[in-house]
Amino acid sequence: MPARILIIKLGSIGDVVHTLPAVASLKKAFPLAEIDWLVERKSSIILKNNPLLHQVIEVDTQRWRRSWIQPRVVREVLNQFWRLRERRYDLALDFQGLWKSAALGYFSGARQRIGLGKSWLREPGCRVLYSQTVAVPAESQHIIDINGALVRGLGAPIGEYRFDLRVPETDECYISSQLSAHQIKDFLILNPGGGWETKNWEPENFGQLHLRLRKATRLQSVLTWGPGEEPLVERVCQASQEDPPVVFSTNIPQFIALVRRARLFVGGDTGPLHLAAACQTPIVGIYGPTNPARNGPFDRADRVVFHSVPCGPCYKRTCRKYKKECLRLVTVDEVYEAVLQRLRDANKGAFS
Repeated sequence: MPARILIIKLGSIGDVVHTLPAVASLKKAFPLAEIDWLVERKSSIILKNNPLLHQVIEVDTQRWRRSWIQPRVVREVLNQFWRLRERRYDLALDFQGLWKSAALGYFSGARQRIGLGKSWLREPGCRVLYSQTVAVPAESQHIIDINGALVRGLGAPIGEYRFDLRVPETDECYISSQLSAHQIKDFLILNPGGGWETKNWEPENFGQLHLRLRKATRLQSVLTWGPGEEPLVERVCQASQEDPPVVFSTNIPQFIALVRRARLFVGGDTGPLHLAAACQTPIVGIYGPTNPARNGPFDRADRVVFHSVPCGPCYKRTCRKYKKECLRLVTVDEVYEAVLQRLRDANKGAFS
């Protein structure tokens, strides 16, 4: 029975969300174990006040990489290694599958270091730093189930997905005040950003979609966005000048409070979509360079608009050669019909 367990999932908001069910299952299997999570500082907010975790350990590997020759950064890295070693972990689980994440597990001094097998790793060579690798069942397609393979062998099978997303009361009140100020009761969320430029459906398409949905459903649209995506929001508003969507800023906890109240979320493969899925909000996903079977919403009632192309899913952040053909094939008509159908399905569920 492990007494101390280290979870290593450094990456994006979506990466963290997709790992939460595995950690919940692990805690259920080992309720007395102290579980720590090693995560990038920019994504750590998702883990704040999580009742399953003993502590959240923040790192900033991007800054380390940019400034690795500076003595201050070297000291910070060494201090982090010592902090990890002092915990004397029995087990380290690397859900990231990169050299940097495997190295952090190795230098933590954990007696057992477990990662996925070669074909499931983004940087396969890093497996030399594991003491054990785990094969993923052939039927596992979604990333949540792939992550679950790491804990299944420890006697912690993934059952019902649990996410434990906590929102401070102040953030709940902020959303209530914003919705009241804009006189909004029923609404849907449009999220035009996608982190990578290749995931971004054209903002003008979101503008047209908003106008058509306003006429068909009378639901108001609330635009959400992440850091650096403000120009996309401006283009959506310019494309819908006759009746623009509602715009107000949110941080991550405020977004969670907002999406829990929304009738529907529309957007690409990005953190907000995965948070919406974790909150059980109905979703229409717009997918291009990534595989919706692996990275899409996991509720079977949710809809994904996706066109298979010979060059995809490519998981590339730039697309100079094909000019994002996978997303250019997605039409406003298709997304509009998917939204109407998902709203109808959700209404049926409310009365079943």
